[in-house]
Amino acid sequence: MLSPSADRMELQVTLDGVPVEGLLHASIVASNCFSSDSYALTFAMGSSPLSDIGFWSSLASAYVEIVPTSESDPASQGLISGMIDTLIVDPILQTVVIEGRDLSSTLIDSYRQQDFVNQTGSEVVSNIALYHGLTPVVTPTTGEVGRYYGDGYTRLSLGQFSRLRSDWDLVVQLARENSFDVFVQGTSLFFQPSPLWDGLPVHIALRDVKTMRFDQTLTLASSAIARVQSWNSQNMASYASSSTDDGAGSARSSATLGNQPFLFSASNFTSQQVVDSAGRYAAELGRLGTVLHIEMPWDLRLGPRITVIVDETNSLLDAVYRIESIERHYGTNSGSSQIIRAVRVINDAKSLLQTVI
Repeated sequence: MLSPSADRMELQVTLDGVPVEGLLHASIVASNCFSSDSYALTFAMGSSPLSDIGFWSSLASAYVEIVPTSESDPASQGLISGMIDTLIVDPILQTVVIEGRDLSSTLIDSYRQQDFVNQTGSEVVSNIALYHGLTPVVTPTTGEVGRYYGDGYTRLSLGQFSRLRSDWDLVVQLARENSFDVFVQGTSLFFQPSPLWDGLPVHIALRDVKTMRFDQTLTLASSAIARVQSWNSQNMASYASSSTDDGAGSARSSATLGNQPFLFSASNFTSQQVVDSAGRYAAELGRLGTVLHIEMPWDLRLGPRITVIVDETNSLLDAVYRIESIERHYGTNSGSSQIIRAVRVINDAKSLLQTVI
């Protein structure tokens, strides 16, 4: 069952630690799609000194924290925190809108020139996090991804072409190569394995939601083929692999399977990395075949990377789904609601529940 107080949620907003009154509407988007969480807040301008037009027009920057509160839980975990990106002042309507992202924005907006010498992927991510003042919560990885002095070969760097790739792009690349999730919560950067599900999924009952929709892409078959190709500068060789390759490494023709492959390219991958990447991309494509959309009252147990189970449709749609994004809305008059987008990760939901229980 969902929390009975979900629709009576209130939001507390602070700028640099100082509470701000007059919140009219809030939209908060949390995602597990290698992108920043974001927020947009609308306030009614009020009296001096903290909410009049003079205050807002002179605001150069501020650290925003948004915390949900309720009678049953007056001190919940914060929903999002980060710097303000945009300020919109309307002197006619006497409103102000602030928009921003979580602290992953500092990585997205940063382009440095640096080679990562003889470091593992997790060491690179930790160093980048510390450079941006974030606490690294990093699962160790093996295998060096930086420069190998023996052959003068650099696969991972932010050198003379660093303007083409940000720190965030680099962290995302390492996460994808290791099948990891990477995200920022508060002032911590998380870099960790991406399990299909962790613990018992949250049950979603049809009576507890406002709307539920399943989008099925029929042209994206469950046997979708991913083909990865790469040129390796060290070995002066090109490598390619499809997710249908057999153990001997010989690719089956996509024409025989009735599917055209989805093509991906990368630079300086080894032959094994190409094979691993093809399997990883195929798994990602397979999950996109069925996408679950839910609109419901707020439930703070739910968020990106949380799994939910639907088992009341008595159809093949009953399955375990992993939340990819959740968009929360709050209004002083309209109350609170959230829109969830989740992808299917385990087909047989009832068998899973029986196994776990």
